[in-house]
Amino acid sequence: QARFTGLKGQTIGRHRGQLCRHQRVAMATVRALTALLAVTGAAANSMYLASKCRGQMCKDLRFPILDFDAAEEKCICRGHPCWEDNGMVHSCSDPDFPHLKFSYDDTGALSCGCSAEPHYDSLYIAKDLCPGHFCEDPNFPVLDYDDEESNCICRTHPCFDLAGKKHECPDPKFPILRYREDEPKQANKPEPVCECLAKLDPPKSDEL
Repeated sequence: QARFTGLKGQTIGRHRGQLCRHQRVAMATVRALTALLAVTGAAANSMYLASKCRGQMCKDLRFPILDFDAAEEKCICRGHPCWEDNGMVHSCSDPDFPHLKFSYDDTGALSCGCSAEPHYDSLYIAKDLCPGHFCEDPNFPVLDYDDEESNCICRTHPCFDLAGKKHECPDPKFPILRYREDEPKQANKPEPVCECLAKLDPPKSDEL
């Protein structure tokens, strides 16, 4: 494992991921940064969340995001937060930036933007554990939480090198590369799964 350097070039030690940058900027800048992150190629998949929600899936396209509810202390299926943003339904019509993305600042305020790359993010991590954090390095685009170190990190997508294989999702109808874990079949070792999910478009009004 490599050693990483911080924002000013200081060594921050060996880690399973790169320490993320903490975002402390005005709300207008937050929204601009959401669009800026479109060029990083990020498609967030949290290994921390995959471990907490092992063996669970979300098949209803109205609630496609597998996430963790800290208040209920259980995994849930939820809709994209930008589908219900104080009465607004965000969508992305520009073919160069067709994928909806969200982030939260230090105060918990939601920002929605459009990205060139598909995203599958966790509200639990983005809002509850790591608000105001984001990942700039395209080699470590996934915002995640390190439970052992109790901090937020940026990591590579786990499906980019799973047992020596790089997984991809070339079908534009199913562009989201998602990592999850099934329950162990033997030796208490979880079964890693990489799969392609449908694009996160807002449900039609009669489907809500």
